[in-house]
Amino acid sequence: MKQFKFNSTNIISIKNNDEISLSKIINSEVNLLRSPFFVLARKNKILEIEYREITERGGLKKERVWNVSANPKYGYPGPFDREVHKAIEQIISEILREKKEIDNPIPFSIYDLCNRMGVSFKDGGNFKRVRSSFEKIRATTIKSENAFYYKGKKKWISKVFGLYDGVIFRGEQLEDGSITETNLLYLSDIYLESLNSHYTKSIDYTYWQSLESKIASRLYEILGVKFYGVRNKKEDFIRFKYSTLCQLLPVIPYRYISSAKQQLDPGNNELKDTGFISKYDWSENGNKDWLIYYWPGERAKEEIKKEKTKYINNQTEDFLPEPKEKIEKYTKEQINLIDKLVKLNVSKITAEKLVKNNDQELIKKWIEAIIYTNADDKAAYLVKAIRENWQFPEEYLREKREEQQKEEEEKTEYIKIKRQEEENKKRQEEIKKIEQIYNSLDSLQQEEIRIETENRLPDFWKVQLNKERIKGKTSKMLEVVLEEKRREIIKEWIDAGRIKNLNSKT
Repeated sequence: MKQFKFNSTNIISIKNNDEISLSKIINSEVNLLRSPFFVLARKNKILEIEYREITERGGLKKERVWNVSANPKYGYPGPFDREVHKAIEQIISEILREKKEIDNPIPFSIYDLCNRMGVSFKDGGNFKRVRSSFEKIRATTIKSENAFYYKGKKKWISKVFGLYDGVIFRGEQLEDGSITETNLLYLSDIYLESLNSHYTKSIDYTYWQSLESKIASRLYEILGVKFYGVRNKKEDFIRFKYSTLCQLLPVIPYRYISSAKQQLDPGNNELKDTGFISKYDWSENGNKDWLIYYWPGERAKEEIKKEKTKYINNQTEDFLPEPKEKIEKYTKEQINLIDKLVKLNVSKITAEKLVKNNDQELIKKWIEAIIYTNADDKAAYLVKAIRENWQFPEEYLREKREEQQKEEEEKTEYIKIKRQEEENKKRQEEIKKIEQIYNSLDSLQQEEIRIETENRLPDFWKVQLNKERIKGKTSKMLEVVLEEKRREIIKEWIDAGRIKNLNSKT
């Protein structure tokens, strides 16, 4: 059984060009940001929450239901359990940045989790509460009826599942009978696959922890996703029915707007004061289900700019209207890429933003690879593929592998030929020098070398030499053999000092 070593100091500390440290940015799964799981009240007796919404597409209405139910033995996950899960999300994010993929199980230390959460590990109560949180979350069930977007299959799914499949604490027995040396967390298949398909949104963990109001921190999660769906440049706001927002948070709705404002405005004001929203507004709407409007603030807009290649809420266009910028200057290579994208029916504005915000080499490859797809709308497919960094078509990858293999074979053959040429050149130079030395010898030495050469011939060539002498003419092959033996003897004489060195003057 593989043993896991946990290093609580092994925290990634890469930094962007901005102020936010990546070790404090966590990648939260979008479905869990958009839909409720944890309750915000510390004391609660509920065992179930449910969120319903009616969507309309193509003239057809469909109801989506998100139901979360707790095990009565453990109770419903609350604020402390939510903080434990956020700390786990931070560990998950660090693994994703380092390894690009999450595998079960995830090793963790309760001491490390307490440090991340900012609570005392020395308090034995916190140690027990963290353990209890894992059991509580593990026992809580989600039932989705077309309410969980499965990015890997690009569809909404109906399923019953949980966040965690299991947790084994240090000192407990594994299936193979061995004892684990650290705590191990097993994520559920659906949650794990969604994370590995990168259906996530970045959350500023430091900012999230700094929000005093639990409602503010939950609104930060919800609005952070919803702001990406804003596309109307004249109405760059998000609007919720009060009853809908109560389900998403989740909190108990009030009957009177004055009570509702007392309930939500402390969180609204905190988000406004910290720059995540620029303003908010209430509208009575005439039917006792009031509307709440939210406008993104500078912090929200800054987060969207950092989310360069994310694909949120199944949108294909840009999410937030941005202020007009100065005319961009592009390199010749970038202009060439923009022109190629436009020829593939991508709008010029979208093409320019793709080139500005994405890796140039990735765009080049997808321009080549798009012909290997069966997409009806290749332009839309190409835009999504580049923004989301999709896997290239297998046929394209196979052709690229064959091209690379061919290039490597040609390179190997070229190196082989060049090496042979160098060896031949070196051999010819050596033959020339040895011939010069031989020609510089007196007749007695030459005769001695000739006799030694003939004596060293293999028996077959000795017989051939006698036959050809009788005929009065030697063959070219025999001459080559004789010359080779003669050079061999001259080299030996040089090494023995009987004649001048190869480098000496003749």
